[in-house]
Amino acid sequence: VDFRHSFIDMSNTTVNRENGTTVTTCLPALGYSFAAGTTDGAGDFNFQQGTNSSNPFWNMVSAFLSKPSSQQIECHFPKPILLNVGEVKFPYDWEPALVPISIFKVGHLFILSVPGEFTTMAGRRLRRAVRDTLIANGIAEPIITIAGLANSYTHYIATYEEYQGQRYEAASTIFGPHTLEAYIQEFKRLTHDIISGQPSTSGIAPRDLSKKQISLQPPVIVDTVGPFRNFGSVAIDAKKSYAKGDSVFVSFRSANPRNNQKIEDTFLTVDARDESGEWKTIYVDGDWCTKFYWKGGIGHFGESFAEITWDIPKETTEGLYRICHYGTRKTLIEEGASAYFKAPDWLLSNTMGSIAIHITWEAYKLGFRFSEKFQSFTGSMVGARYKDFSGCSRSFLVK
Repeated sequence: VDFRHSFIDMSNTTVNRENGTTVTTCLPALGYSFAAGTTDGAGDFNFQQGTNSSNPFWNMVSAFLSKPSSQQIECHFPKPILLNVGEVKFPYDWEPALVPISIFKVGHLFILSVPGEFTTMAGRRLRRAVRDTLIANGIAEPIITIAGLANSYTHYIATYEEYQGQRYEAASTIFGPHTLEAYIQEFKRLTHDIISGQPSTSGIAPRDLSKKQISLQPPVIVDTVGPFRNFGSVAIDAKKSYAKGDSVFVSFRSANPRNNQKIEDTFLTVDARDESGEWKTIYVDGDWCTKFYWKGGIGHFGESFAEITWDIPKETTEGLYRICHYGTRKTLIEEGASAYFKAPDWLLSNTMGSIAIHITWEAYKLGFRFSEKFQSFTGSMVGARYKDFSGCSRSFLVK
């Protein structure tokens, strides 16, 4: 078991060809056919695949972002540049230039991790180049596989010939017509390194921009339920009995699922009662027979519902069942952790109460920003604002 990893500057990589000539990659840019989409997902306006010429109107529109230089136009030829994303730096780089590549070796299996989507022929050429390098160095019958979209994303990688046609994938090959050749060269270098046991050279790692990302999706401000209601309580309960093949529907008072995406977990369970009287989970939200819908949010003052459906399989054993829901709610302030402020759960969960607390909270934050004494006096108010909840339907008979 072994691996090699490198960062490479795909915006300016020199490729040394076997015939002695050299070519270079380009700063990232997307062509006109990128906006045309694909056959199974067409774009808007008058963009078409296979476009090798530009349009004065769209050139004027795209120039508001960045107007490509003559060198950039020549480098990407025959791609007509629609979005010169490689030279857009505000608020940060629109496309990556420093990209990661790696090879993982497990016996005779070699996994090539690439930061983009290779076309079928581009993938074949990359695998063949790595395979030939391994065989030439004494590795008999190696197995080569490509793990795409690994560690970063640089759109598509088309062959030089495909690039000339400028369909969607070619227009989305952002580093120019020699992108595939650059990847092949660099993966052959990593292959030599892993065979010889020597470390691989690497360029500098890109900046970590994870805390600077801009999102146009509104944040979750607060989750609420009606007065004297509880999160996880049932709004619409299951019926008393069902036949095999029926659908069970239950609605729970819930919270925004973005608070906790339940990675390696579940928003729901279908539980069966065994002979000892214990509940045993038989289905979760990853099973085909269950469905989870979330409804509500901003237009409902933070009040929302989780609608869960279980399509009872024909082979289900007769007995008692229940459906349970699991979530995480967001409140405006920490509950019960402050010596200076404590809001009861029923007030935090109530729509009007939460709005009143929100106004108070915004005033607090304003004072917190401008007064050091205010910070020292009320600093303990700051804390976690998330709280897990759960609830179950009544038990019902499947017969």
